Amino acid sequence: MGSDYKHVFSPITIRGVEFKNRIEMAPTSPKLTSEKGYMTMEHIDYFRPIARGGAAIVTLGNCSIDIANAQDEPRQVGVDNDDYLIGLSRFNDMCERYGALGSLEINHSGIDAVWEFNRVVPLGPSAVISPREMMRATANGRKPVRPVEMTIDQIQELEQMYIDAAHRCKRAGMKICLVHGGHGNLIGQFSSPLYNLRRDEYGGSLENRARFAMNILDGIRKKCGEDFVIEFRVSADEMHPDGMRFEETKEYLKLLDDKIDIVNVSSGLHTDVKYFRYWFPNMYMPRMNNVHYAAELKKILKCKVTAVAGITHLDNAEKIIAEGMADFCAMARPLMADPEMPRKYAMNKPEERVPCSRCGYCNRRVGAIKTLMCGVNPKLGREHELEDGMVRRARVQKTVAVVGAGPAGMQATLTLLERGHKVVLFEQEQAVGGNLTAAAAMELKLDMKDYHEYLCRTVMNSGADIRLGVKVTPETIQKLNPDALVIAVGAKAFMPDVPGIDSPHVHWAVDADMDKVSVGEEIAIIGGGSLGLESAYTQSQRGKKVRLFEIRSELGADMGAGELMPTLEKNGVEIFTGRRLLSIHPDKICCVALGTGEMEEYPCDTVLISAGLIPRKQDIEALRHLLPETEVYIVGDAKEPRSLGDAVHDGFNAALNI
Repeated sequence: MGSDYKHVFSPITIRGVEFKNRIEMAPTSPKLTSEKGYMTMEHIDYFRPIARGGAAIVTLGNCSIDIANAQDEPRQVGVDNDDYLIGLSRFNDMCERYGALGSLEINHSGIDAVWEFNRVVPLGPSAVISPREMMRATANGRKPVRPVEMTIDQIQELEQMYIDAAHRCKRAGMKICLVHGGHGNLIGQFSSPLYNLRRDEYGGSLENRARFAMNILDGIRKKCGEDFVIEFRVSADEMHPDGMRFEETKEYLKLLDDKIDIVNVSSGLHTDVKYFRYWFPNMYMPRMNNVHYAAELKKILKCKVTAVAGITHLDNAEKIIAEGMADFCAMARPLMADPEMPRKYAMNKPEERVPCSRCGYCNRRVGAIKTLMCGVNPKLGREHELEDGMVRRARVQKTVAVVGAGPAGMQATLTLLERGHKVVLFEQEQAVGGNLTAAAAMELKLDMKDYHEYLCRTVMNSGADIRLGVKVTPETIQKLNPDALVIAVGAKAFMPDVPGIDSPHVHWAVDADMDKVSVGEEIAIIGGGSLGLESAYTQSQRGKKVRLFEIRSELGADMGAGELMPTLEKNGVEIFTGRRLLSIHPDKICCVALGTGEMEEYPCDTVLISAGLIPRKQDIEALRHLLPETEVYIVGDAKEPRSLGDAVHDGFNAALNI
């Protein structure tokens, strides 16, 4: 029996090139090349599970056409000379082995080339300093580097470099390449009035601003021939008030329509962090946030259309293709979370998909200059260590006790079973989930909810010996007498040591948001991190009067929680930064304003604490010496309160060591 997803798995032929389905791995840069941007087998094997899993197109992201002068990230793929051809051809050979098409996103960062990488003054259409360069300069204690406005000769030289880079893709065996014309990179800088202030044939009118792109695309077609597929990436709307907006983009793409085969429709800017969220949507944003642009362009363009961003699973993709909103659907994080997702859907087993939680683990690693890895797929990026991404069975089967069924404990359980061990999983609550249950409770976090449901369901059906409602004591472990012990007891709320903290109207914010406790009508939330903002959102949406207090000078809105700010403002949430809680009373709290030293009082009938987590030290110490210490593993928040991805990786790593 064939797949129920007839549209997403229907083949399509463009310029004689057959694409086996409509699934594209969106451009991804895992930071596994050599120092000079040469392809390594580790880099190629990163994409092997994705090619094997069923994607039709596998795209390497941000491949530089001038890596010596325009590098903008570490370990970036180079494509600016023939020395790169062998590595590129090996990548393409790998893709074709599995019936996928290898592709490169060829790019030049223009004004956003990073001084720390190149020590070369950037080139651009105009001498405009990008907001990201301003941030880098501040972070590195230097003055911003003002770009040089390119001469006509320099422009024409770079046009040829794009053309030559695309031709190298073809020479490496590729039948398609993606020309990056969006997100404020060089081609996008020429087309955007935000960065192009020229008054010659490359600036001013839309036709002039499009000239750089048109010359490149015409040159690629001439050099690569009629049997080569050109995909062109664009920001449908840069979102910046002075940037290129959607109405102008439609006219721009009409100029390019007969020069490209597929338009890849994104939005936002890479040159300004305020507009990252549109091309890398966070967990609080709606799914499929750019699809409406693709659908509009599909109506007016002759070329094929790729929708990208927030397409979290193939149910989304099937709807998009079936309703004629796009011809392809590109996704990166969902295929990183589960490279086998296409295969599972083709077999009509979507419930087996490991959902991307949109937790941001991958993005935070990139920001920290680390290899791109996934918070819910700990195998990704470890294909060599794990021998093609597969977990090896243990030589000796052991009985392992796992105490705590949060994300770390559940991942440890699944990996231990995969390795052939016998697992007894203890959980003191009546259901598995731990703090992941709370993390997935917020109404906006649909993808976190999907992951929570998947992980809990998979563990419950795993065959592990699961014992719910059991508070583990030393006697419990001694009676079981396991060979190894994984302590995953999680963390508890940190409660500030102030007068009144034990009052009956003081609660952990999570308990209030999940309706485990009753709250009044006027709420003070202590702690302005992501949890505090989520709680402020939840309670204000319920009609409560909310005041939020943060000791730092700025809110700790990580993981995209700043996305909630417009709703908080609309709901009348009052936010006070630089406030330290001094005491809690039945009808008010007392704070000190750190900037002035003034004492302040604020009325409330409920106080919700969201001041972070601390490990359950007492529970940990009671268990950690019951076995030889080398056979005891402390994982997840029990080890140190961190992110979902850290917990999953902790559990996975512990299981590999047993």
